[in-house]
Amino acid sequence: MVAPLLSLRWQVYLSTLRRSVWQMIGFAFAVLYAVGFGILAIVGLLFLGLRGDVSDDVVALGSLLVVVWTVGPLVAFGIDDTFDPRRLAQFPLRTRDLMLGTAVAALMGPGGLLTVLVLVGLVAAWVSQPAALVAALVGAVLALATAVVGSRATTSAVRPLLEGRRGRDLMLGATVVGVSLIGPGIVLLSGTEIEYTALAHQVAPVLAWTPFGAPFALPAAVAAGAWVAALGHLAVAVASPVLLTLWWRSSLERAFLRPRRASAGRGHGLGVLGRVPDSQLGAVLARCLTYWMRDPRYVTSLLSIPVVVILLVIFAGDRAGLLIGGPLIAWTCGWSISTDVALDSTAFWTHVAAPLRGTADRWGRTLAIGVPGLVLSLVVALGTLGYTDRWDAAAAVLGATLGTLLASLGLAAVVSAMVVFPVTAPGENPFAAQQGGSMAAVVSQAVGSLALFVVLAPTYVVGVLAVVKTSAVLAVVAAVLGVVTGVAVLLGGIAVGSRRLEAGAPELLARLRSF
Repeated sequence: MVAPLLSLRWQVYLSTLRRSVWQMIGFAFAVLYAVGFGILAIVGLLFLGLRGDVSDDVVALGSLLVVVWTVGPLVAFGIDDTFDPRRLAQFPLRTRDLMLGTAVAALMGPGGLLTVLVLVGLVAAWVSQPAALVAALVGAVLALATAVVGSRATTSAVRPLLEGRRGRDLMLGATVVGVSLIGPGIVLLSGTEIEYTALAHQVAPVLAWTPFGAPFALPAAVAAGAWVAALGHLAVAVASPVLLTLWWRSSLERAFLRPRRASAGRGHGLGVLGRVPDSQLGAVLARCLTYWMRDPRYVTSLLSIPVVVILLVIFAGDRAGLLIGGPLIAWTCGWSISTDVALDSTAFWTHVAAPLRGTADRWGRTLAIGVPGLVLSLVVALGTLGYTDRWDAAAAVLGATLGTLLASLGLAAVVSAMVVFPVTAPGENPFAAQQGGSMAAVVSQAVGSLALFVVLAPTYVVGVLAVVKTSAVLAVVAAVLGVVTGVAVLLGGIAVGSRRLEAGAPELLARLRSF
């Protein structure tokens, strides 16, 4: 029964690729990348092994590979349910066949190809020592088993937890924060005096006795003639996939016996809709608030706010640089609705058919993020003022923050009523890349951001001077400029956006339906 499972996996791959030429091109590039990077890894590790001792480097790199395999399926949004045991429970499948088929199928694709090539490189690093080379080959097989079985075991164990919205939202939050901090973390480490070789020497002895690094520590122990240590590493390397297999089998058997939970929700009345005014504006406000609380695409935007604060702390040149935190969060919140109509997708037809007044639509969307955005922006602004002890600049910072929020909301009201482009559809992975329309997205976002900077330039210039010169007068002037400019742009943007929406709503809907 293993062959039909592999055939099913292959058919799913082919069906996915046939949907779009771009998906086929992306898959081809992924394969080329895997082959190219894998060959570079083999050559690099081979020469590294010929030059000297590579035991710590091999353990560190190999451990990273196994860790990525183990936790990767968890942080990916949505779990591949091709081999969901509850879907296959109606077929005469033995648990052993399902496990074997799933394990082999996990290696099908660019990721599996890259993994195998990197493992070949880790083995090739010991080519100058025959005994260690044999041990490295054994360790590579055990490491591959640990990686694949570990990924399947953890996936099967957490699948029930991710069936509910709370579990999916929690995983989404961890993914957004984690992925967003990878690049800054690398930059931060590159700016320190930590040498990667020294770091590998420090962590390798610990990793060598874990399921992640034990298979890769085996050849080093054999090369050194440390047979007791070699037996210890071998024991850990063998026991790890065995124990993971037992865990995986137990999770699968429970899944076979447990029916899929229904997604029917519990009654909670009208929810947000029952707490807003009985008007067109109230209806739009309630719908948008619901999206901000429950739609992963909107939740992702909100989760980016703490990431922005963390990045600001990491990269701020001095304490005074932290004062831009308030305006930066204000821009993040206000400008987030510049794609609101595009995110509606074809559901925008309800606004066209109502018909909905443009002012109700614009104000409803604006208030949905404007009020919480105001609170978040002020909290960050006050926090940076307190942390830097620059209360003398409070007027300038708060004025710039409020002006940025209001102006960005006003400009976003215009942009979203004029330009729509392909975005992640409702229910899809919020990190999925969309093909087509990228030029419209780039141009509209760039022009809108530039316009925001231009209209607020006087506020920013006076505000910076107030901070640098510690001038209370300039701080008050900056505050007045920020508030006046923000209010003017907000009211003007709502008015222009409303008229543009009422005049061009059918055309916007037609474009949305064409994506």
